[in-house]
Amino acid sequence: MDSMIPRFAIAIAAILLCASVFAVHAAGEPARVLRLAALQSENSFDPARESEEASLQYCENIFDSMLTYDYLARPAKLVPNTLSALPEVSENGSVYTFRIQPGIYFTPDPAFKGQRRELVAADYAYSLKRLLDPKLRSPWQFLLAGKIAGADAVAAAAAASGSFDYDAPMAGLEAVDRYTLRIRLTAPDFKLPYILATPATGALAREVVERYGSDVGAHPVGTGPYLLKEWTRSSRVVLEANPGYREVRFAAEPEDTPWDAAIVKALDGRRIPLNQRIEVNVIEEGQPRWLAFLNREIDVIEILPEEFANIAAPNGRIAPNLAKQGIRLFREAKPDVWFTYFNMEDPVVGGYAPERIALRRAIALSINTQVEIAIVRNNQAVQAQSAIPPGIAGYDPDFRNPFGDYNPARSKALLDLFGYLDRDGDGYRELPDGRPLVIEYASQPTLAARRMDELIQRSLQEIGIRITLKKEKVPELRKLSKQGKLQMRTDGWQADYPDAENFFQLLYGQNAGQANYSQFKLAQFDRMYEYTAAMPDSAERNALYRKMSNLVLVYGPWRLSVHRLQNHLLHPWVAGYKKHPFVSTSWRYLDVDVAQRAAAQR
Repeated sequence: MDSMIPRFAIAIAAILLCASVFAVHAAGEPARVLRLAALQSENSFDPARESEEASLQYCENIFDSMLTYDYLARPAKLVPNTLSALPEVSENGSVYTFRIQPGIYFTPDPAFKGQRRELVAADYAYSLKRLLDPKLRSPWQFLLAGKIAGADAVAAAAAASGSFDYDAPMAGLEAVDRYTLRIRLTAPDFKLPYILATPATGALAREVVERYGSDVGAHPVGTGPYLLKEWTRSSRVVLEANPGYREVRFAAEPEDTPWDAAIVKALDGRRIPLNQRIEVNVIEEGQPRWLAFLNREIDVIEILPEEFANIAAPNGRIAPNLAKQGIRLFREAKPDVWFTYFNMEDPVVGGYAPERIALRRAIALSINTQVEIAIVRNNQAVQAQSAIPPGIAGYDPDFRNPFGDYNPARSKALLDLFGYLDRDGDGYRELPDGRPLVIEYASQPTLAARRMDELIQRSLQEIGIRITLKKEKVPELRKLSKQGKLQMRTDGWQADYPDAENFFQLLYGQNAGQANYSQFKLAQFDRMYEYTAAMPDSAERNALYRKMSNLVLVYGPWRLSVHRLQNHLLHPWVAGYKKHPFVSTSWRYLDVDVAQRAAAQR
């Protein structure tokens, strides 16, 4: 292994960083400790407040949503999590009845005053109400806003009074008895079960929230397979297996592949979770994260840094030198879309007037997506043609974005036509009214982001637009986006469930200031979004989805970028790994052979 380090030209600084982050475990290391690295720092452990995978990956292991997905089944298949069966659906998709399994308990906490606290239907009712509380400003409010009967009236009263009345009756959210929850919708919605499989809908106990208040995100108390043991903010998170976790045995519907067959052979019938402890250290830069894997300091490297993809997985296959060590590759096409968004309320790039649309379109035409794929993404992506990724209901494999090809000549002509001219001869264009045209592009301070920065800078300078950079970490960037304080930024969204609505909510007018970072508000788009929300999966609905995607291209709140291809590597002592398209982690299913790992490290 040591001979590999010069081959990859690893910097001494990176070696020192990894050595300080990952200490060698003592001889008394607990059995089956899973060691991982996080790409970004977490913010908190409150599922109602967090929308970043960096935080939600912990939330989905600490808290329980009512539904989840079969670990192996593809296409994705919903299964009960804390329910005794799948929900009962009535009144043409307007009423859902959920029956909670008795005997599920929260982990102990002083909020329970020494009493064992059982999970009941009222906990889910309370947790869903939290998503609607205006004071909480949940990024997941869009999941339920306008959908549950009586919810908008309660939320409006809370906005007026400044306080959400959690005891006020809500016609559409009723704990019928201790273990039965009934949800009545304002209109049919056949996607509700998908929504109730997201980490955002995990159950919190009201006593815990009221005890810790705004700091509840630092005191997660759930019913999931793990509990929070240690937390050094933005540096290290340690989870331990929940000793009171209910009995769950591994069972799944495998695909007919050798990979799935090996998982079933290793895990079938075994009690979940398989790991007693999970240690996650934050390593944001790709090089030290890759070195930590090579040095056997982490067991799995999820999302292999793109700059190492051609070394570790040339042509999508594991490199021979890694294969000799027993290292395995899991490769997937992500159900995601990456895009550069514009603040539609910004006085320079925003607005719906023809000249503003022309400016955004000219910028889009100036950026070479094939260069982005080759240089920024290291060929680990495909060009996005619409706002709907492959594998998601509404995707059209034959559609091609009419504004997606690199064409700087067309871009310059468009700017000239709409009055964005270089009037003073300094090489940079001015606005049609003669004021300076300056674009501020926001990004994070990482190597991968710097490569994108350089592409954007070169592209805009080529067409005569002056650009400045604003650098912040991701949590701050997304906070500023919600506040409408960024002008232009590249971001992405990974599907929470297999339906285009999950992407279009990022552009729905009522979500401006929350998930709608571009502040896009178009009445035609919003009407179609609301209309399709009540439709079952059908050819008619998919046709409307395609029209909505076309509106995004025409008005240009987004410049579409890519859908990612991702590589995940695991050492030979890890069994059970398979990345799910709509679940953040596979941690509870991973089996670590500690003895094999120790032998490899000697």
